[in-house]
Amino acid sequence: MFISTVYKLLKYKVISMIEKSNLLSIKNLSVSVVDKKILNGISLEIRKGEIHAIMGPNGSGKSTTIRMILSLIKPTSGEIKLFGKAITSGKNMTLNRIGALIEKPDFYNYLSAKKNLEILGKLSEVTPLKKRVDEVLGIVGLSDRGHSKVRTFSQGMKQRLGIAQTILHNPDLIILDEPTNGLDPQGQKEIRELILRLKEERNITILIS
Repeated sequence: MFISTVYKLLKYKVISMIEKSNLLSIKNLSVSVVDKKILNGISLEIRKGEIHAIMGPNGSGKSTTIRMILSLIKPTSGEIKLFGKAITSGKNMTLNRIGALIEKPDFYNYLSAKKNLEILGKLSEVTPLKKRVDEVLGIVGLSDRGHSKVRTFSQGMKQRLGIAQTILHNPDLIILDEPTNGLDPQGQKEIRELILRLKEERNITILIS
């Protein structure tokens, strides 16, 4: 009896550790729009410190999957868990632990990079705000352009500023929807290197479309 009880406790502990290590878990996810199936029974697990990519041609459901993870689209069936909790329970608290860049970064072009981030930081209640803004600008390599208006930025610089926005509130998971789209080869290389640095130096978990 004692051995059996110990085994059950150890088994429960191992299962709990595995569940807690999964930042994102998707099981049998499907969604249909007007009787047309967009996604059919996909499953995915992402653990802390990993980089995962969702790959496929246009119209295959990559962005739809991301929008369901962010509770912007409701799945027809299946389950999504973030940090061990279904997104329907404690949704707001769970989503606060995610940073996301969907399609393309969108900023006030007439304001500086620093001012844009300060506005977004206030919405997320980031403190100390100015110090954190300077820090994330340094992480993405834009320290010297913090006071420049966003309208003077190249597309690659805007993408890096968008990634700065996603990590501003110290999220556990960031989701990037085609972060190299529209960039020249050098810009693509810079974004790839930045993503790797975020994972290796800051242990940020990343999901990329």
